[in-house]
Amino acid sequence: MKIIDRYILKQYLIPFGYILGTFSLLYIILDLFDRFSDFVAVKADALDILLYYAYFLFKVNGFVPFLVMVLPIAMLLATLYTLTMFARHNELTAMCASGVSLRRLMLPLMMVGLFASMLGAVLQETMGPMATRWISDYTKRVLKRSSESSFIVGDYLYHSGTANRQWLIKQFDQRTPTVLKGVKVTHERPDRSLAMEVTADRAEWMDGTWWFYGMRRRDYNEKSDPVGAQIEVLDKPVEMTEYDEQPDDFINELKDVDFLSTTDMIRSIQKRPDVSGRWLAKRLTDINSRVAMPWSCLVLILLGLPATMGGARQSAMRSVAFGVVALFAFYVLIQLGMILGKRELISPWLAGWLPNLTFLGIGGWLTWRLR
Repeated sequence: MKIIDRYILKQYLIPFGYILGTFSLLYIILDLFDRFSDFVAVKADALDILLYYAYFLFKVNGFVPFLVMVLPIAMLLATLYTLTMFARHNELTAMCASGVSLRRLMLPLMMVGLFASMLGAVLQETMGPMATRWISDYTKRVLKRSSESSFIVGDYLYHSGTANRQWLIKQFDQRTPTVLKGVKVTHERPDRSLAMEVTADRAEWMDGTWWFYGMRRRDYNEKSDPVGAQIEVLDKPVEMTEYDEQPDDFINELKDVDFLSTTDMIRSIQKRPDVSGRWLAKRLTDINSRVAMPWSCLVLILLGLPATMGGARQSAMRSVAFGVVALFAFYVLIQLGMILGKRELISPWLAGWLPNLTFLGIGGWLTWRLR
Protein backbone atom coordinates (compact mmCIF):
# COMPACT_ATOMS: atom_id res chain seq x y z
CA MET A 1 0.00 0.00 0.00
CA LYS A 2 1.35 3.41 -0.98
CA ILE A 3 2.00 6.13 1.59
CA ILE A 4 -0.71 8.35 0.13
CA ASP A 5 -3.27 5.55 0.42
CA ARG A 6 -2.37 4.99 4.08
CA TYR A 7 -2.66 8.72 4.73
CA ILE A 8 -6.08 8.97 3.10
CA LEU A 9 -7.36 5.91 4.97
CA LYS A 10 -6.12 7.27 8.30
CA GLN A 11 -7.80 10.63 7.73
CA TYR A 12 -11.00 8.88 6.64
CA LEU A 13 -11.40 6.09 9.17
CA ILE A 14 -11.14 8.33 12.23
CA PRO A 15 -14.21 10.50 11.41
CA PHE A 16 -15.99 7.42 10.08
CA GLY A 17 -15.55 5.71 13.45
CA TYR A 18 -16.76 8.79 15.31
CA ILE A 19 -19.86 9.16 13.11
CA LEU A 20 -20.79 5.46 13.24
CA GLY A 21 -20.24 5.39 16.99
CA THR A 22 -22.34 8.53 17.51
CA PHE A 23 -25.28 7.17 15.50
CA SER A 24 -25.10 3.84 17.34
CA LEU A 25 -24.94 5.53 20.75
CA LEU A 26 -27.94 7.75 19.95
CA TYR A 27 -29.90 4.70 18.79
CA ILE A 28 -29.14 2.89 22.04
CA ILE A 29 -29.97 5.91 24.22
CA LEU A 30 -33.32 6.41 22.51
CA ASP A 31 -34.27 2.79 23.15
CA LEU A 32 -32.93 2.93 26.71
CA PHE A 33 -35.43 5.67 27.54
CA ASP A 34 -38.20 3.13 26.86
CA ARG A 35 -36.48 0.04 28.25
CA PHE A 36 -34.80 1.38 31.39
CA SER A 37 -37.84 0.85 33.63
CA ASP A 38 -38.16 -2.72 32.33
CA PHE A 39 -34.50 -3.47 33.13
CA VAL A 40 -34.94 -2.04 36.63
CA ALA A 41 -38.15 -4.03 37.21
CA VAL A 42 -36.47 -7.36 36.45
CA LYS A 43 -33.19 -6.32 38.15
CA ALA A 44 -31.15 -7.00 35.03
CA ASP A 45 -27.40 -6.87 35.61
CA ALA A 46 -25.00 -4.77 33.55
CA LEU A 47 -23.79 -7.75 31.51
CA ASP A 48 -27.33 -8.59 30.38
CA ILE A 49 -27.94 -4.98 29.37
CA LEU A 50 -24.67 -4.83 27.44
CA LEU A 51 -25.50 -8.09 25.67
CA TYR A 52 -28.99 -6.84 24.89
CA TYR A 53 -27.71 -3.71 23.18
CA ALA A 54 -24.94 -5.57 21.40
CA TYR A 55 -27.66 -7.66 19.74
CA PHE A 56 -29.92 -4.62 19.46
CA LEU A 57 -27.57 -2.94 16.97
CA PHE A 58 -27.91 -5.98 14.67
CA LYS A 59 -31.65 -6.41 15.14
CA VAL A 60 -33.59 -6.13 11.88
CA ASN A 61 -35.76 -3.03 12.03
CA GLY A 62 -37.89 -2.57 8.95
CA PHE A 63 -36.08 -4.78 6.47
CA VAL A 64 -32.37 -4.55 7.40
CA PRO A 65 -30.38 -4.31 10.67
CA PHE A 66 -29.71 -0.85 12.10
CA LEU A 67 -25.96 -1.07 11.47
CA VAL A 68 -26.49 -2.00 7.83
CA MET A 69 -28.90 0.93 7.46
CA VAL A 70 -26.60 3.49 9.11
CA LEU A 71 -23.33 2.24 7.58
CA PRO A 72 -23.78 4.02 4.20
CA ILE A 73 -24.83 7.21 6.02
CA ALA A 74 -21.65 7.20 8.09
CA MET A 75 -19.52 6.41 5.04
CA LEU A 76 -20.92 9.26 2.96
CA LEU A 77 -20.63 11.83 5.78
CA ALA A 78 -17.07 10.69 6.56
CA THR A 79 -16.17 10.94 2.87
CA LEU A 80 -17.58 14.48 2.65
CA TYR A 81 -15.79 15.55 5.81
CA THR A 82 -12.43 14.05 4.83
CA LEU A 83 -12.38 15.42 1.30
CA THR A 84 -13.61 18.83 2.46
CA MET A 85 -10.70 19.04 4.90
CA PHE A 86 -8.33 18.01 2.12
CA ALA A 87 -9.73 20.75 -0.11
CA ARG A 88 -9.67 23.47 2.55
CA HIS A 89 -6.03 22.75 3.34
CA ASN A 90 -5.09 22.56 -0.36
CA GLU A 91 -4.08 18.93 0.03
CA LEU A 92 -6.14 17.90 -2.99
CA THR A 93 -4.30 20.51 -5.06
CA ALA A 94 -0.94 19.25 -3.82
CA MET A 95 -1.85 15.64 -4.57
CA CYS A 96 -2.97 16.50 -8.09
CA ALA A 97 0.20 18.56 -8.64
CA SER A 98 2.26 15.50 -7.81
CA GLY A 99 0.64 13.65 -10.72
CA VAL A 100 -2.13 11.79 -8.88
CA SER A 101 -5.54 12.08 -10.52
CA LEU A 102 -8.65 12.83 -8.49
CA ARG A 103 -10.14 9.52 -9.55
CA ARG A 104 -7.04 7.74 -8.24
CA LEU A 105 -7.48 9.46 -4.89
CA MET A 106 -10.88 7.80 -4.58
CA LEU A 107 -9.41 4.29 -4.85
CA PRO A 108 -8.71 3.71 -1.11
CA LEU A 109 -12.15 5.05 -0.20
CA MET A 110 -13.79 2.81 -2.80
CA MET A 111 -11.92 -0.18 -1.39
CA VAL A 112 -13.26 0.67 2.07
CA GLY A 113 -16.74 0.96 0.57
CA LEU A 114 -16.39 -2.44 -1.11
CA PHE A 115 -15.22 -4.06 2.13
CA ALA A 116 -18.04 -2.42 4.10
CA SER A 117 -20.60 -3.61 1.54
CA MET A 118 -19.42 -7.22 1.75
CA LEU A 119 -19.22 -7.08 5.55
CA GLY A 120 -22.72 -5.59 5.74
CA ALA A 121 -24.11 -8.33 3.47
CA VAL A 122 -22.58 -11.07 5.64
CA LEU A 123 -23.71 -9.53 8.94
CA GLN A 124 -27.19 -8.98 7.57
CA GLU A 125 -27.61 -12.64 6.65
CA THR A 126 -25.97 -14.11 9.76
CA MET A 127 -26.26 -11.74 12.71
CA GLY A 128 -29.50 -10.04 11.61
CA PRO A 129 -31.99 -12.92 12.00
CA MET A 130 -30.16 -14.34 15.04
CA ALA A 131 -30.12 -10.98 16.86
CA THR A 132 -33.78 -10.34 16.03
CA ARG A 133 -34.80 -13.72 17.48
CA TRP A 134 -32.65 -13.20 20.58
CA ILE A 135 -34.12 -9.75 21.28
CA SER A 136 -37.65 -11.08 20.78
CA ASP A 137 -37.10 -14.08 23.09
CA TYR A 138 -35.36 -11.99 25.76
CA THR A 139 -38.14 -9.42 25.72
CA LYS A 140 -40.82 -12.10 26.11
CA ARG A 141 -39.01 -14.23 28.71
CA VAL A 142 -37.31 -11.61 30.87
CA LEU A 143 -38.65 -8.12 30.31
CA LYS A 144 -42.33 -8.99 29.84
CA ARG A 145 -42.15 -12.20 31.91
CA SER A 146 -44.36 -14.07 29.49
CA SER A 147 -45.44 -17.55 30.51
CA GLU A 148 -44.07 -20.66 28.86
CA SER A 149 -47.38 -21.10 27.08
CA SER A 150 -46.68 -18.01 24.98
CA PHE A 151 -44.06 -20.03 23.08
CA ILE A 152 -46.40 -22.97 22.42
CA VAL A 153 -48.13 -23.20 19.02
CA GLY A 154 -51.28 -25.33 18.84
CA ASP A 155 -53.32 -26.76 15.96
CA TYR A 156 -50.86 -25.44 13.39
CA LEU A 157 -51.57 -26.08 9.69
CA TYR A 158 -48.72 -26.01 7.17
CA HIS A 159 -49.22 -26.52 3.44
CA SER A 160 -46.34 -27.66 1.24
CA GLY A 161 -47.53 -26.71 -2.22
CA THR A 162 -44.73 -28.39 -4.16
CA ALA A 163 -45.38 -31.79 -2.57
CA ASN A 164 -49.18 -31.54 -2.20
CA ARG A 165 -48.90 -32.22 1.52
CA GLN A 166 -50.59 -30.67 4.52
CA TRP A 167 -49.23 -30.93 8.05
CA LEU A 168 -51.59 -30.53 10.99
CA ILE A 169 -49.56 -30.28 14.20
CA LYS A 170 -51.29 -30.50 17.53
CA GLN A 171 -48.56 -28.72 19.45
CA PHE A 172 -44.91 -27.62 19.32
CA ASP A 173 -42.62 -25.16 21.06
CA GLN A 174 -41.32 -22.34 18.86
CA ARG A 175 -37.96 -22.54 20.62
CA THR A 176 -37.58 -26.28 19.83
CA PRO A 177 -39.49 -26.95 16.59
CA THR A 178 -37.58 -30.21 16.13
CA VAL A 179 -40.12 -31.97 18.40
CA LEU A 180 -43.77 -32.08 17.30
CA LYS A 181 -46.70 -33.58 19.18
CA GLY A 182 -49.78 -35.02 17.52
CA VAL A 183 -48.85 -34.92 13.81
CA LYS A 184 -51.13 -35.66 10.86
CA VAL A 185 -49.74 -35.42 7.31
CA THR A 186 -52.27 -35.46 4.51
CA HIS A 187 -51.11 -36.35 0.98
CA GLU A 188 -53.16 -35.11 -1.97
CA ARG A 189 -53.18 -35.96 -5.64
CA PRO A 190 -52.82 -33.19 -8.26
CA ASP A 191 -56.64 -33.09 -8.54
CA ARG A 192 -56.82 -32.41 -4.75
CA SER A 193 -58.29 -35.82 -3.93
CA LEU A 194 -57.03 -37.53 -0.78
CA ALA A 195 -54.26 -40.07 -1.45
CA MET A 196 -52.80 -40.93 1.94
CA GLU A 197 -52.94 -39.91 5.56
CA VAL A 198 -50.09 -40.44 8.02
CA THR A 199 -50.45 -39.74 11.73
CA ALA A 200 -47.98 -39.96 14.61
CA ASP A 201 -48.08 -39.41 18.35
CA ARG A 202 -44.76 -37.59 18.12
CA ALA A 203 -42.30 -36.52 15.42
CA GLU A 204 -38.64 -35.62 15.91
CA TRP A 205 -36.13 -34.09 13.51
CA MET A 206 -32.84 -35.97 13.80
CA ASP A 207 -29.86 -36.24 11.45
CA GLY A 208 -31.61 -34.24 8.73
CA THR A 209 -34.82 -36.29 8.56
CA TRP A 210 -38.10 -36.79 10.39
CA TRP A 211 -38.72 -39.78 12.66
CA PHE A 212 -42.34 -40.63 13.48
CA TYR A 213 -43.23 -42.34 16.77
CA GLY A 214 -46.50 -44.24 17.00
CA MET A 215 -47.04 -43.99 13.24
CA ARG A 216 -50.30 -44.93 11.52
CA ARG A 217 -50.89 -44.85 7.78
CA ARG A 218 -54.10 -45.03 5.76
CA ASP A 219 -54.30 -45.12 1.91
CA TYR A 220 -57.20 -43.73 -0.15
CA ASN A 221 -58.41 -44.31 -3.73
CA GLU A 222 -59.22 -41.70 -6.37
CA LYS A 223 -62.62 -41.12 -4.73
CA SER A 224 -60.95 -40.42 -1.38
CA ASP A 225 -62.34 -43.66 0.08
CA PRO A 226 -60.14 -45.76 2.44
CA VAL A 227 -58.31 -48.67 0.79
CA GLY A 228 -57.20 -51.71 2.79
CA ALA A 229 -56.39 -51.84 6.47
CA GLN A 230 -54.64 -49.15 8.41
CA ILE A 231 -50.89 -49.75 8.76
CA GLU A 232 -49.55 -49.26 12.29
CA VAL A 233 -45.97 -49.20 13.53
CA LEU A 234 -46.22 -48.51 17.24
CA ASP A 235 -43.18 -50.27 18.69
CA LYS A 236 -40.38 -48.33 16.98
CA PRO A 237 -39.74 -44.96 15.24
CA VAL A 238 -40.12 -44.80 11.46
CA GLU A 239 -37.77 -42.72 9.31
CA MET A 240 -39.77 -40.53 6.90
CA THR A 241 -37.16 -39.80 4.25
CA GLU A 242 -39.75 -38.63 1.70
CA TYR A 243 -40.62 -35.60 3.83
CA ASP A 244 -38.31 -32.73 2.92
CA GLU A 245 -40.04 -30.16 5.15
CA GLN A 246 -37.70 -28.81 7.83
CA PRO A 247 -38.41 -27.40 11.31
CA ASP A 248 -37.47 -23.91 10.11
CA ASP A 249 -40.18 -24.14 7.45
CA PHE A 250 -42.84 -24.27 10.16
CA ILE A 251 -41.28 -21.45 12.16
CA ASN A 252 -40.74 -19.21 9.14
CA GLU A 253 -44.44 -19.25 8.34
CA LEU A 254 -45.15 -17.82 11.79
CA LYS A 255 -42.54 -15.08 11.64
CA ASP A 256 -42.43 -11.62 10.22
CA VAL A 257 -39.83 -11.10 7.47
CA ASP A 258 -37.58 -9.36 10.02
CA PHE A 259 -36.84 -12.78 11.56
CA LEU A 260 -35.91 -14.40 8.25
CA SER A 261 -32.67 -14.47 6.31
CA THR A 262 -32.74 -14.04 2.55
CA THR A 263 -32.21 -17.80 2.18
CA ASP A 264 -35.23 -18.47 4.42
CA MET A 265 -37.37 -16.08 2.37
CA ILE A 266 -36.37 -17.72 -0.91
CA ARG A 267 -37.07 -21.18 0.51
CA SER A 268 -40.49 -19.99 1.68
CA ILE A 269 -41.32 -18.86 -1.86
CA GLN A 270 -40.15 -22.15 -3.36
CA LYS A 271 -42.37 -24.06 -0.94
CA ARG A 272 -45.45 -22.05 -1.92
CA PRO A 273 -45.82 -22.02 -5.74
CA ASP A 274 -49.54 -21.38 -5.55
CA VAL A 275 -49.43 -18.01 -3.75
CA SER A 276 -51.02 -14.85 -5.14
CA GLY A 277 -49.09 -12.46 -7.34
CA ARG A 278 -49.39 -9.68 -4.76
CA TRP A 279 -47.90 -11.83 -1.98
CA LEU A 280 -45.07 -12.93 -4.25
CA ALA A 281 -44.36 -9.33 -5.31
CA LYS A 282 -44.15 -8.23 -1.67
CA ARG A 283 -41.77 -11.00 -0.69
CA LEU A 284 -39.52 -10.58 -3.78
CA THR A 285 -39.39 -6.83 -3.21
CA ASP A 286 -38.30 -7.42 0.39
CA ILE A 287 -35.61 -9.83 -0.80
CA ASN A 288 -34.19 -7.48 -3.45
CA SER A 289 -34.30 -4.46 -1.13
CA ARG A 290 -32.46 -6.39 1.56
CA VAL A 291 -29.78 -7.69 -0.81
CA ALA A 292 -29.27 -4.23 -2.35
CA MET A 293 -28.96 -2.25 0.88
CA PRO A 294 -25.37 -3.16 1.92
CA TRP A 295 -24.06 -2.18 -1.52
CA SER A 296 -25.24 1.40 -1.03
CA CYS A 297 -22.00 1.90 0.95
CA LEU A 298 -20.04 1.63 -2.28
CA VAL A 299 -22.55 3.65 -4.29
CA LEU A 300 -22.81 6.65 -1.95
CA ILE A 301 -19.04 7.07 -1.67
CA LEU A 302 -19.02 7.95 -5.37
CA LEU A 303 -20.84 11.17 -4.52
CA GLY A 304 -18.18 12.32 -2.08
CA LEU A 305 -15.49 13.62 -4.40
CA PRO A 306 -17.74 15.58 -6.83
CA ALA A 307 -19.51 17.19 -3.88
CA THR A 308 -16.28 18.60 -2.44
CA MET A 309 -14.74 20.01 -5.60
CA GLY A 310 -14.96 23.63 -4.55
CA GLY A 311 -11.31 24.25 -3.92
CA ALA A 312 -9.86 25.78 -0.77
CA ARG A 313 -12.97 27.88 -0.22
CA GLN A 314 -15.23 24.89 -0.18
CA SER A 315 -17.74 25.37 2.60
CA ALA A 316 -18.06 22.53 5.09
CA MET A 317 -21.71 23.46 5.54
CA ARG A 318 -22.27 23.08 1.81
CA SER A 319 -20.87 19.57 1.91
CA VAL A 320 -22.99 18.68 4.93
CA ALA A 321 -26.08 20.11 3.23
CA PHE A 322 -25.29 18.09 0.11
CA GLY A 323 -24.93 14.94 2.19
CA VAL A 324 -28.25 15.50 3.96
CA VAL A 325 -30.08 16.12 0.68
CA ALA A 326 -28.43 13.12 -0.99
CA LEU A 327 -29.30 10.80 1.92
CA PHE A 328 -32.87 12.10 2.03
CA ALA A 329 -33.28 11.48 -1.70
CA PHE A 330 -31.69 8.03 -1.38
CA TYR A 331 -34.04 6.86 1.36
CA VAL A 332 -37.05 8.38 -0.39
CA LEU A 333 -36.14 6.25 -3.41
CA ILE A 334 -35.91 3.19 -1.15
CA GLN A 335 -39.44 3.72 0.14
CA LEU A 336 -40.76 4.64 -3.31
CA GLY A 337 -39.24 1.53 -4.87
CA MET A 338 -40.69 -0.73 -2.17
CA ILE A 339 -44.17 0.78 -2.55
CA LEU A 340 -44.13 0.44 -6.34
CA GLY A 341 -42.70 -3.08 -6.19
CA LYS A 342 -45.19 -4.38 -3.61
CA ARG A 343 -48.08 -2.94 -5.62
CA GLU A 344 -46.77 -4.71 -8.74
CA LEU A 345 -46.25 -1.43 -10.59
CA ILE A 346 -42.59 -2.24 -11.31
CA SER A 347 -40.62 -5.47 -11.15
CA PRO A 348 -39.35 -6.48 -7.67
CA TRP A 349 -35.68 -6.45 -8.68
CA LEU A 350 -35.98 -2.90 -10.01
CA ALA A 351 -37.86 -1.85 -6.89
CA GLY A 352 -35.06 -3.14 -4.67
CA TRP A 353 -32.15 -1.83 -6.72
CA LEU A 354 -33.70 1.49 -7.85
CA PRO A 355 -31.80 3.72 -5.34
CA ASN A 356 -28.46 2.04 -5.99
CA LEU A 357 -28.84 2.15 -9.78
CA THR A 358 -29.92 5.80 -9.71
CA PHE A 359 -27.10 7.01 -7.48
CA LEU A 360 -24.56 4.76 -9.18
CA GLY A 361 -25.37 6.47 -12.46
CA ILE A 362 -25.22 9.99 -10.98
CA GLY A 363 -22.13 9.40 -8.85
CA GLY A 364 -20.29 7.47 -11.55
CA TRP A 365 -20.94 10.16 -14.16
CA LEU A 366 -19.87 13.02 -11.87
CA THR A 367 -16.75 11.18 -10.75
CA TRP A 368 -15.78 10.26 -14.30
CA ARG A 369 -15.88 13.95 -15.30
CA LEU A 370 -13.20 14.80 -12.75
CA ARG A 371 -9.64 15.19 -13.87
